[in-house]
This record gives sequence, structure tokens and C-alpha cells, in this order.
Amino acid sequence: MKRRTLLVLAVVLVPQLTAAQKPFTLEQILSAPFAANLTAAKKVNRIAWTLNEEGKRNVWVAEGPTFQERRLTSYLTDDGQEISQLSFSEDGNWLVYVRGGEKNPAGQYPNPTSNPAGVTQTVWVGA
Repeated sequence: MKRRTLLVLAVVLVPQLTAAQKPFTLEQILSAPFAANLTAAKKVNRIAWTLNEEGKRNVWVAEGPTFQERRLTSYLTDDGQEISQLSFSEDGNWLVYVRGGEKNPAGQYPNPTSNPAGVTQTVWVGA
């Protein structure tokens, strides 16, 4: 009798539990924010990282003691340009980063959006 009751409960409840979960789309998975390149200043309570939100890559920083985050850069379009090599100055007041990828063997910079103006790899400094 117990087995039959458990079987009936399983047959009735399992489909309801799985139906209650909302399915997610491939677009939702691929557009999930992704943080990378975490770095910290050596002499002050300051950290920085990159955040890719739907292809829009920006640099974020946070200062202690509360470590409230704020966006340092304002790249508001998905242009495919990577941000890398985050590094704080010795005193922690300045953050240096590289925007754009390295040249390929043909000497061309990555240009994922085929920008007719072209792209370069540049070094930036922010406070």
C-alpha cells in the first residue's frame, strides 16, 4: 500500500514541480553579466574589475571601507572590444587598462563589428 501511495504521489507531483519552473532561453544564458580581471591596489582599499553586460564591457571600481561599486568607464555599445591588463598605480589613485585586442599575424587589430573607421589597441588611465 505504501509503494502504491508513493508511486501515485510521484506521478502527480513531479510533473507539477517541473512545470512550475520557468524555462530560460539561450539568449538569457549568453547575455548573463560576466566579471573578470579582478585586481587590487597594494597600498589602499581599492579594487577594480571588468564587467561584460550583454557585450558592453566596462571597468568598475570599489573603495573601502564600504566597497560600494561604481562604473569607471562608459562604453555603452557592444563593439566587441576587450578590456584587459588592469593595474593600479603605486599609490592606488590611478587605474591603467588596455582597450582592444592584440594584432593578429597579419598586423590587424580585432574588429568584430567591422567598424569602417577601424580600431586600435589603446592604453587608458582612470581615477
